[in-house]
Amino acid sequence: MAEGFDIDHLAKLARLSLTAEEKALYASQLGQILGHFQTLAQADLPATADGARVVDESVLRSDEPGPILGAEVVTRIAPASRDGQIAVPRVVDDES
Repeated sequence: MAEGFDIDHLAKLARLSLTAEEKALYASQLGQILGHFQTLAQADLPATADGARVVDESVLRSDEPGPILGAEVVTRIAPASRDGQIAVPRVVDDES
């Protein structure tokens, strides 16, 4: 296991069932990725890099309000709705 994270905990959060070989491989790969981030964090960079602004603001359209869809229309076009609200699948277990 690489230092700084628990691969079993990460696999549980991602809802992955990993073999011992997969855990070792992913822990190694994640350790390498985190090592690259540590290297980047130590880089001596100016406060604002020249490439920090990649979008020319002059090409953006103005933010004008448009037509508003009512709740009735939105729930009608939603894949699933219930009691006037959009219904979505449950994504959080009661387990901690």
